[in-house]
Amino acid sequence: MKKILLLLVGLFLCTHLFSQSAQYVGAMKAHFLKLKEAKTPESFQSIANGFERIAAAEKSEWLPKYYAAFCYVMQAMTIADKDKVDAIIDQSEKLLEEASVLSVNDEIMCVQSLCKSARIGVDPMTRGMKYGMESAKILGQAKALNPNNPRVYYLEGQSKYYTPEAYGGGKKAAKELFEKAVATYAVFKPANELMPTWGDEQTMQMLEECSK
Repeated sequence: MKKILLLLVGLFLCTHLFSQSAQYVGAMKAHFLKLKEAKTPESFQSIANGFERIAAAEKSEWLPKYYAAFCYVMQAMTIADKDKVDAIIDQSEKLLEEASVLSVNDEIMCVQSLCKSARIGVDPMTRGMKYGMESAKILGQAKALNPNNPRVYYLEGQSKYYTPEAYGGGKKAAKELFEKAVATYAVFKPANELMPTWGDEQTMQMLEECSK
């Protein structure tokens, strides 16, 4: 009788965990669809809120915090009032720090690099050198962890594109990195259906700009 009870408890726990996992995956996918269509600061804020709710429920998962942080970066890059950017990026970096406690990986580092780029956008003339160097350092760490991540090359290419030729940037330098990114995207396979895949379309657009 005792063995039967233990078996029933085990089956109940397995069913509960599977259901919880299915609910988590379903919630994440629903927000992915919204993120794909988002274009305004308000829409990115709404989706970030949703990912943060998932993160609160799934405390051992780093991806909800990662995607919430990504949404905040997108919000910072689309908002008209540049005085609000630093506060938004502060939120993003806080979430990325929390995600890093759960997992140290190249995808988190890529969004940390994006945070630096968003800060540069507030005032490129005064912020470019400081945050550009910080961004490059983070991308170097990401590449060391995973040289097969196409987002690393996309972000490096983007940085080169907006860097003056006198400082090693420009279209020619950027084009090589975008071509590397395209080739890496072509063979890239995410570890599972919830892992990041962004950047491929933007890479193609930037490569076309470099060819003009």
